[in-house]
Amino acid sequence: MNELKVIGREHIGHIEFTGIEGGFGKDKKAMLVKDIAQIHGKTVKAINQAINMNRKRFKDGIDIIDLKDPEFKVNLVDLKFSSKAISNANNIYLLSERGYSKLLKI
Repeated sequence: MNELKVIGREHIGHIEFTGIEGGFGKDKKAMLVKDIAQIHGKTVKAINQAINMNRKRFKDGIDIIDLKDPEFKVNLVDLKFSSKAISNANNIYLLSERGYSKLLKI
């Protein structure tokens, strides 16, 4: 898998989120579930539940990556996660554009 590159803060309207490239291919954009939750006014827990209930619809490495998977090396603190959030989370999902599109259909 490609390495993740934080490209800075992005904006959609008045909402600021972490711009990320990589993980799914060179220069492919990706988005964290915590940012998707903020954009849609949902909780991270609600978005994760929707993903987990429909997990078979998402292809690993194409639609979704669980950043807590030991196979994927990434510094979650660089992605603005606190140590407490990292230890409390079962999953920290990163979605490709295709994965985000699938999530919107659920």
